[in-house]
Amino acid sequence: MKPLTRLLLISAATISLTGCASNGFSFADLFSAPSESEEQMQESVTPPPAPQDTGIRYRAERREMLTQQAKSAQRQQVVYYQSPNTLYYPKFSHKSLTDYAEQLSMELVKNGRQLTTQSRVGVASFVNLDAQLNDAGALGNQLAELLISEVQSFGVPVVDFKLTNAISVGAAGDMVFSRDAQRLASSMALDFVLSGTLIRNEKGVRVNARIVDLSSKIVVSSATLLIPHFVVDSLQPNIIVVSD
Repeated sequence: MKPLTRLLLISAATISLTGCASNGFSFADLFSAPSESEEQMQESVTPPPAPQDTGIRYRAERREMLTQQAKSAQRQQVVYYQSPNTLYYPKFSHKSLTDYAEQLSMELVKNGRQLTTQSRVGVASFVNLDAQLNDAGALGNQLAELLISEVQSFGVPVVDFKLTNAISVGAAGDMVFSRDAQRLASSMALDFVLSGTLIRNEKGVRVNARIVDLSSKIVVSSATLLIPHFVVDSLQPNIIVVSD
């Protein structure tokens, strides 16, 4: 007898012996289709209803909101450039601003082929390259003063337009220079003007100098150089006056 036939006979005998305990279940019911009542019971089973909106909302506390904002700011933190600590800062140096003014004037005179011994040049303060172009600072003013003597040493006439028409004698001294426009000459005969801009970076200050023809606004000469940080910082030493 085959194993499948033997299994079917054993199942049929077991079901027939259970009698009433099977609740009318027969061997044929194993292979019969589900009845209409069973289908209705399956259809009547519906998913549980969705929870109703009670109107209650969760509101985070201020401390929790600040913590979340701090975590979000850390994830979106912007990385800024920081100058390396390996830049050279000597405790003492023989280099001064005069040395750089001399180099700058040599380049300007060499490149200024239109400059002659009859050219009248005025030297203005060097300004920081920003939106205003009116901030000279200690570096811009001192560099302009040094260039007056350096350019004149090459035989180029330099006009000092800060000179007043008279000497002002006072208790603090005898003054002849001024920045008051009312005390200066209303007009000045100038052919060229020497000035430039200052650009600060992590290594020092980049100086861009040029000599411009006042009548045509044409740049007749230009030069550039980098002044290290330790030279610029030496112009304003950090000195604390304890007592007189």
